[in-house]
Amino acid sequence: MGRSPFGADMNEASEAEEAGVLIMLGVTVFGLLFANLSGFAHVWAAADILPLQTATPGVLDNLAWWLGQTFVSWTFNILLLVLFGSALALRHQGDGARGLGWMCLVGLVLAYLFWHGELLTVLAIAGMIAVPMQALSPATRWMTLTGLIGGTFLILLAGAGITALLPDTMGLADLLGLDPVRIAAIEAAHQSGFWARLPGNMAIALQFHLVELFFLGGGVLGLVLLGMELVERRFWGGDWPLMPLVFSAAAALGIGLPLNGWSALNAINAGFAPSQAWGGIAAHAVGAALTASGYAVLVVLAIRYRIAEPVQLFLIRAGHVWLSIHVGQIVFLTLIFSGVPGIALYGQLGPASLFALGLVLAGLQAGAVWAIDRWLRVGPVEWLLDGLACRHFARLRRD
Repeated sequence: MGRSPFGADMNEASEAEEAGVLIMLGVTVFGLLFANLSGFAHVWAAADILPLQTATPGVLDNLAWWLGQTFVSWTFNILLLVLFGSALALRHQGDGARGLGWMCLVGLVLAYLFWHGELLTVLAIAGMIAVPMQALSPATRWMTLTGLIGGTFLILLAGAGITALLPDTMGLADLLGLDPVRIAAIEAAHQSGFWARLPGNMAIALQFHLVELFFLGGGVLGLVLLGMELVERRFWGGDWPLMPLVFSAAAALGIGLPLNGWSALNAINAGFAPSQAWGGIAAHAVGAALTASGYAVLVVLAIRYRIAEPVQLFLIRAGHVWLSIHVGQIVFLTLIFSGVPGIALYGQLGPASLFALGLVLAGLQAGAVWAIDRWLRVGPVEWLLDGLACRHFARLRRD
């Protein structure tokens, strides 16, 4: 009987393929830290809208926001979806449905009690659908995932196109209902402590889940299926020919990063006017997907040529406990931004300050990976979900 996708026992692939997935998961869990910081620190729409993070951004704020939009925003969310599919494909089928059900429950608890932006719920639901689809023929799987990803991209384009029809006189406050008075009220609620904001957070979490399932769910499922197909074709182990990998990385990053950077600059130059947002949204959607694929190929090339092996070994450890680290991010960031009345940081930090905080938190996260690897046999969340799925809890601490 294989283990669930939450832990490290992924039995049906070569060691190289497993190592590739774990290393990329380790990279992704650090990228998600920076990608999600503004989602914890400000109102829900602020991650991609600079004026909602600070009313008077300075040069460093503009630079930090641009760097985030160019190198991490959306990109690591895409990578997480693909890698989750790869992790599913690397294990034997067995107790997966029950394990994914428990993961869905953990995601719901995190969303409704801590942070509405969690991805575990939609990941678990997509996994429940994707696992049986492995029985389909390869051609059917590829046509399905292509249609799902392409269809979701068209939905994004349609949504972006609607903004082009808005009058130039309509501002962000009119479109989002987040005028300064409303933002101040939200910030005050978060700064007053965790429980004071709970009902509002639950309402926002419900909205996010509806959007994720009904508008973006097809794309999520398509990316999970893509991750499974990459394992089937031995992508993560570096078995593909060298030159196609090199050229694909150069093309993906050479197109994706400029698209992301242009999208951010276009938003700044347009003053974040909703009527001018459609081109930037479309460019960012394409750019983030290309950037994610470029990052993945770079990691595969690094594995193939054993570049920075000590770093790779550390990232393997991080990949083993990615779920515990990700859940820990959600709980810890909720506490520091809105958990303690009087000292909560919600709405207090601009992009430059958030970037600096992210560097500190990345160091703390690295320490957490080291501590878990030293004293525990598996990450605590992986241990909990595996125990619930198998109805047996193994020893957590090392001897």
